[in-house]
Amino acid sequence: METAYDLMTRLLTDHFGVPGEQIAPDATFEELGIDSLAKIELVTLLEDHLERPLDQAPADDTLGGTAAWVERLLRAGIGAQPQGGAPSAAPARPGR
Repeated sequence: METAYDLMTRLLTDHFGVPGEQIAPDATFEELGIDSLAKIELVTLLEDHLERPLDQAPADDTLGGTAAWVERLLRAGIGAQPQGGAPSAAPARPGR
């Protein structure tokens, strides 16, 4: 399984066009040319690839710190349900 850091590195190069030689664990998103809106987009892409919501915004401003945040959330079970959650146990209403 791909680590959060490796996934983020791939997304930064493939989706945002960040040159691989600029990517390092201690690089800040600002240094990588990732503004606050792009950071939100990155989290959304992470959720899509991990197939689960992360339910929070990363507090760390470095690539390595954010990758560690994602790993902690996954280990803690945050976003453990795939997006959309478990099917509802309530019966379907007629006509719907």
